[in-house]
Amino acid sequence: MRFSKIKDNDIANGLGITMSFWTQGCPHHCKGCFNKETWDYNGGKEFTKDDLEYIIANINKNNIKRDLSILGGEPLCIQNVKGVIELCKEFKSYYPNKKIYLWTGYTLENFNDIQKEVLKYIDILIDGKFEEENKNLSIMLRGSSNQRVIDVKKTLREENIALHEVC
Repeated sequence: MRFSKIKDNDIANGLGITMSFWTQGCPHHCKGCFNKETWDYNGGKEFTKDDLEYIIANINKNNIKRDLSILGGEPLCIQNVKGVIELCKEFKSYYPNKKIYLWTGYTLENFNDIQKEVLKYIDILIDGKFEEENKNLSIMLRGSSNQRVIDVKKTLREENIALHEVC
């Protein structure tokens, strides 16, 4: 897996403060994307054990409560999905009570079996491609109104898509 950047203190991607991790590479190429520099699969740098250790060691830096946000690029494309699952799994083994937010252009109903594995570890899923014609910067956690903010734990428990209360 390749990644674009890690931002230690992010207030734009999640509720409260998060450490944000941007994967590199995206198949969607949404019109009006704010993050085109993450489209190239060869951009960014390779995610290493040192990068994972950095996230684990710095998530509570300076006694600031942070959750983890995973964005892109596309975290769940074939080039990234296994690395994202391993990152989430490892993160939750250290911090089971911290939230993981994940943004994807894929919709939950269309996840393949590998993509579904990430649901074991994430708490909030924002799904759906950014649609410029539905752009709305006044809604929480989304760039366009077609995107959904899904409470993953409740969705798995109820076996029906449950939207998070920020909607």
